[in-house]
Amino acid sequence: MTKRTLPLLTLALGIATLIAFIALGSQPAVSDVFAVSERSTYVSAFQRSETLSDIAAVFGSPADPAKIAAMDALNTLDLWAFIPVYALFLIAAAILLGGVRNRWTQIAIIFALLGAVGDVIETWKQLQLTADIDNAEAHLPIAPWHWLKYAALALNGVAIASLCFTSAKKRWILGAIALASFPLVVLSYMDAITPRAFAATFAIYWIALLVIAGVELFRRPTAA
Repeated sequence: MTKRTLPLLTLALGIATLIAFIALGSQPAVSDVFAVSERSTYVSAFQRSETLSDIAAVFGSPADPAKIAAMDALNTLDLWAFIPVYALFLIAAAILLGGVRNRWTQIAIIFALLGAVGDVIETWKQLQLTADIDNAEAHLPIAPWHWLKYAALALNGVAIASLCFTSAKKRWILGAIALASFPLVVLSYMDAITPRAFAATFAIYWIALLVIAGVELFRRPTAA
């Protein structure tokens, strides 16, 4: 493995994550039903659902088949493309920043995997619910898995921040961005802020990792 292999892999996985994310809402089944401005609202509401009234707020009562099809399309692509690729991206980025033997790298990897597992269970339960919409209550709540997912991904950010602050090569800006997600998730869980706040922070954090991978890939080798 050359010195550019890991940055290249991380960059490729980051770009694949971005493409998969864009593809989620670009599917005709989704874009024909939900406007761009309201997709994240409905998706987040479904993920945080706990009662039948929460489900009715997302799909209507009786449930709109077009909205069910839209969520199924989104969640199917999420399960088979977005979740696996972002998990691999976060793992590769952690190794790129600290090396596989660094304890903070290992902690970051553990939380990335926990976040992905929570996301898989959340998404699978959503697909089970929409497939059995007349018996939706049996598949609730979805919310605990949603919060487990984001708590783990926020703690991945804390581990990456610790890596940035303690390594020989300090990355203060990336560390601050990575750290910001955790308090925002906590505040959102307490209903103090909208979930959009921490969602935006995660987007900035992951884009920052993508930029770092690109910088490392095209950095000129240091002379011995």
